Amino acid sequence: MMSEKLLAKGLRNRQNAADYDRFSEAVLGPWDELFLDRCEALRPVQTGTFVDVGAGTGVVLDRLSKRAAFAGWTMIGLELYDDMVMAGNARFAAQSVRAEMRQGDAQELPLADASVDMVVSRATIHHIPDKRTALKEMARVLRPAGIGLIHDARRDMPKDLMDRFNAMRAEVGYLPTTLEEKLIPQEMETLLHEAGLASCSTLAFGNDGLAALGFEVVIRAAS
Repeated sequence: MMSEKLLAKGLRNRQNAADYDRFSEAVLGPWDELFLDRCEALRPVQTGTFVDVGAGTGVVLDRLSKRAAFAGWTMIGLELYDDMVMAGNARFAAQSVRAEMRQGDAQELPLADASVDMVVSRATIHHIPDKRTALKEMARVLRPAGIGLIHDARRDMPKDLMDRFNAMRAEVGYLPTTLEEKLIPQEMETLLHEAGLASCSTLAFGNDGLAALGFEVVIRAAS
């Protein structure tokens, strides 16, 4: 049974696993490729443990597992909802993907200290009530020289890009994205300072093309 902490989320635009899976497959592909490229570029070791926090139905892990750079890695997806976990594990089983979905709270990761080589989160941080704690948790589980990678949408994204993204969502019957719960880069920078991660993290964002949709945080654990 989920704890009260797990349930007290109030996530916006909650969809069931089947709808989310269709949306992720049909709409998020271009952004997925950018994210996967960054995972590969930042990979800290040849073989290790990779964790996706807020993994949805496991689409990112599925695609990443097919890249040669992540052959032999242990891959774990953490997700709040049972239906997402079950859908992800069904996906992996059907395609013989080397990954596992588990239920877990981003504010209290079910992982030991210094047990992960790379921990990532895509389009999840804005949903989390206690973002500072979630950031600390990602840093806590990293092994020495491990990498944390966060991508999320910006509240101040260009209107034409938001309109384009919402049109893509509408094509698969998905609700429009909302901006009020999202962060601007300066707010993310403040959170990193408050979490004690300013000295080991970098924040980047673009103003053109797909990169203008959001921002990137890289956390580098001390070696």
